[in-house]
Amino acid sequence: MLKGKLGWLAVTILFLVSLFGTIKAEATSNFDANNWQISWLIKNADFETVDIEDYGRSAGATNVWYVNQKGVDAWGTSNPSENIEVWQNGNSEGIPAYSGTNFVELNSDGPGAVYQDIKTIPGTTLTWSFAHRGRGGVDTAELLIGAPGNLTPIFSATDGESWGNYSGSYVVPAGQTHTRLTFAPISTSSGNLTIGNFLDDINLYIDIAGAQLGDYVWHDENGNGVQDNGEPAAPGVEVQLYDKLDALVGIQTTDNLGGYLFRGLLPGDYRVVFVNPDPNHYTFTKQGIDNKDTNSDPNKDGVAKVNIPTIRSHVLAVDAGLTTLGSAIIQKTDGTKNLAGAHFDVIDSDGLTVTNVTTDANGIAVVNGLIPDQYVVKETVAPTGYQLQPSATPLTIVYDQATPVEISVVNHLITGALTVHKIGDQGQSLANATFNVTTKTGKEIGKLTTNSNGLATLSNLVPGDYLLTELAAPKGYQLNENALSFTIPFNPTVAVNLTVKNTPIPDRPTTNTTPKPNTTNSSAIEEHVTLIDKLPQTGESSNMPPLVIGIFLLASGYYLLSRK
Repeated sequence: MLKGKLGWLAVTILFLVSLFGTIKAEATSNFDANNWQISWLIKNADFETVDIEDYGRSAGATNVWYVNQKGVDAWGTSNPSENIEVWQNGNSEGIPAYSGTNFVELNSDGPGAVYQDIKTIPGTTLTWSFAHRGRGGVDTAELLIGAPGNLTPIFSATDGESWGNYSGSYVVPAGQTHTRLTFAPISTSSGNLTIGNFLDDINLYIDIAGAQLGDYVWHDENGNGVQDNGEPAAPGVEVQLYDKLDALVGIQTTDNLGGYLFRGLLPGDYRVVFVNPDPNHYTFTKQGIDNKDTNSDPNKDGVAKVNIPTIRSHVLAVDAGLTTLGSAIIQKTDGTKNLAGAHFDVIDSDGLTVTNVTTDANGIAVVNGLIPDQYVVKETVAPTGYQLQPSATPLTIVYDQATPVEISVVNHLITGALTVHKIGDQGQSLANATFNVTTKTGKEIGKLTTNSNGLATLSNLVPGDYLLTELAAPKGYQLNENALSFTIPFNPTVAVNLTVKNTPIPDRPTTNTTPKPNTTNSSAIEEHVTLIDKLPQTGESSNMPPLVIGIFLLASGYYLLSRK
């Protein structure tokens, strides 16, 4: 669609283009007091777009070329060699082009017509024109128009060695949406079928009066907001036109080619309303994504604002893309249980946040109203006690999606830390104490050793219950054999601190084996001790009787000595 450059029927023709090919309109307007004509879809009308370098070869004369039809934009030929003979100004015969610098000779290296296919709307009237010239005398060529394979002779042009210009009209028959213009050589002055019939400046026009507004509605299958090749038209869509006072000007329905047209409009501001045919299934695609004439103009509500500057304006690029609605289900877990309270942004391929959602008590967040696109789901707020998921999760929505896309996003618990402070009996910090941390079930988690400040830290501990066991005590201190239990709480904010005290290893006592001297009656005592030592065994296993006897003998001896 080329905004501001096509007639009212160009709208639908452009829709035909989107359905059947890539032919574009080269639109030029020809205005005078009594006529307003708009060029109708003819490309390369005066043969200026020719790729001689890649597809051409010299025809044996200066500035005369045999060019394969692939190198002559938009034109084909029935010449068996597939060559179109292109002449340029400055050729050896001094023949000038009628328009521009290039023209063609129908009688090439073999006789063959040249033709171009265009898109047409049945019932419309087209005005055609072309320039014809004989080469070395009087040559005759014929214009044929019709559906490919069913051409009708329209006009015969006979000219000598000067250019003649001809025009006429053609009514497109019912059912004919694909029309071919063909120029065929009939005769030459020399009778040589490879010499004669120059052709240039072929045009089609539509006469219109009053301002026009219209364009095309299509199914935007990839949701990018742009009419891409192969995307189908959307027939049967109602289009409403309102003026600046919000009065309804008219209603159109897109035809089977997706086209619509409002005619006979006055200059001013208008509002075009495209009615969504099924709001539960369709939505309008991205608006004005590339600021070109092939984008979608309405907003999500199907409304586009348009200005018609003059009564002769042709505003014919108000397009609307319909696309389908898809959905996604985000499941938030920690690997074993579902998590509520996770917040997500859904970001489209343009980097725009289209919506945000939060998981419910079941760990579910449903995202609706997504058009086809490549999205990412990025967590912005993690559930309480869990780490934020740092990476975004990709999400693809396709056209006509049948079921929601399901994605799972996993969070991990916020971990805590343990700090151990090892002290001695006087509260002094002790280095080189080694500890082991295990779960209550005995699974080893890690080891830690106190530094010169008596401190040791173990991080990345998930919430739960643990045991701290001393493996090696500082030198000179007794091992603390009592395991200490501690708990990392859910959603920890500070480290758990444990102080472990050690007791010094005690010194061993010194034993004195030298008896103290006793000068008083020492010989007597020694004598009686010897007697006790020599008392016979009584067979009694108890120690009590000998002890009593010994005491009695000592007392008796002491008494006897004292009497002496």
